[in-house]
Amino acid sequence: MKSIILVINAGSSSIKYKVFDVTSNNVLANGQCEKIGNPMGIFSLKYNGKKIEEELPISDHQVGIKIILDELQSKGIIHDLNEIKGIGHRIVMGGTAFPNSTVVTDDVLKQLKAYIPLAPLHNPPEIETIEVFKKLLPNVKNVTVYDTSFHTTIPEFQGYALNKEVMKKYQIKRYGAHGTSYRYITNKMQNVLGKDKVNLVVCHLGNGASICAIKDSKSFNTTMGVTPLEGLVMGTRCGDIDPSIALYLIRNGMTVDQVDNLFNKESGLKGLVGTNDLREIVQEIANNNQDAIMAMETFSRRVAKYIVAYANELEGKIDGIIFTAGIGENNAKVLNLIFDKLHLFKLSINQNALSEQYSDYKLISNSESAYAIYQVRTDEELMIEQDVKTLLKL
Repeated sequence: MKSIILVINAGSSSIKYKVFDVTSNNVLANGQCEKIGNPMGIFSLKYNGKKIEEELPISDHQVGIKIILDELQSKGIIHDLNEIKGIGHRIVMGGTAFPNSTVVTDDVLKQLKAYIPLAPLHNPPEIETIEVFKKLLPNVKNVTVYDTSFHTTIPEFQGYALNKEVMKKYQIKRYGAHGTSYRYITNKMQNVLGKDKVNLVVCHLGNGASICAIKDSKSFNTTMGVTPLEGLVMGTRCGDIDPSIALYLIRNGMTVDQVDNLFNKESGLKGLVGTNDLREIVQEIANNNQDAIMAMETFSRRVAKYIVAYANELEGKIDGIIFTAGIGENNAKVLNLIFDKLHLFKLSINQNALSEQYSDYKLISNSESAYAIYQVRTDEELMIEQDVKTLLKL
C-alpha cells in the first residue's frame, strides 16, 4: 500500500492540490479546481504524463474537494483513501497565535475562525477544506502551514503609524501573506546562486498578488499588511487605498459589510474591467478595450512602484528580481508592461528567454542588465509537504 501526503492550497476561487509519495517525495498527481463559485468551473488533473481538463459546476470548496478525491480514486492514483497518511493545508492568516506550522486540533480551528476578519477571502475556504477532510477522513491528521510565519522577521518600523495602544489591543501589525511561496523562492535562489543568504525582490503575481523584499534570506518588508487587501492591484482586491474612502462610503449609506465586500471581492481588475480572468483581459486589450488597457496600466505601474521602493529598501544590493505565481511565471505580455515602467533601472530583458518554455526557473535578463531577473515556478505545496512529514514524523 502506498503512503500518501495530500497537500491542499485553497484560495479564494480555487483549490490547488498535489499528491506526494511519502517515501520518494515524488509528485504522483497534481491539478486544481478553478473558478469556484462561478456558473462553470474548471477541474484539471495531471498524472503519468496525461492531462485531464473539464468544465463543470463547482459551487463551493466542499464540492471541489469531493471532485478531487473521486477523480484521484477513479484514475487509480489513490486505490484506497487509507493510503492518505497526512493532509497539509496552506493557511493565509496565522496571526500571532501560530508562528510555526501546527497539527490541527479543535482549538486550532477555533483560533483560525477568530482570524477570519483578517483574511476574509482565504481563511473561510481554508477552514472549510479542513472540516470537510476531518469529516471524510476522520483518522487522518491535518497540518496547517501559515503564510504569515515567514514574515515574523519584518522589523517593527515597517508597520503602521497608528496609536500604539490601539495597535496592541487589536493586534495590528504587518502580517503579510504568500509567505510559504516566499520561503520556497528564497530556498530555491540560495541553491541556484550557491549562496547561504540572498537579497531578493520577489513579485508573487496571481489573482492575489504581493511583493516581498528579502534581506539576508529573511522577510524585510512586504506589500500585504494586516490582511491580504493592502498593496498591489489584485484580481478582486483594490490594494492600496486612501482609508478615508471606507469612511466616506459608510457615511453615505453603505454598510461595513458592503464596503468589505466591495474592497475584497468587487474591486481590483474585476472592478475596473468586469472580470479578474487575465486571459479575458489580455484579449480585451487586443480588442482595444479602453477599460482593460487602463486596468493593466494601473496594475503594472503599482508593481513597478513597489519594485523600485524595495530595491531601495535593500540599498540596491540585489541578487535577483524574481517573478512567480500564475502571472509572474507565465505571462510575458504583462511582465513587459511592468518592465517598461521601471525607468530608474537599466534593465535588459532577453525576449527570447522570456518566451521560452521552462519547468523550474529561468534567467530572463541579459548580462548588461543592472539586476538579474528570473522567472521561478513556486512550489508552496512542496514546503507544506515537508512540514507535514516533519510534524507527523512520516
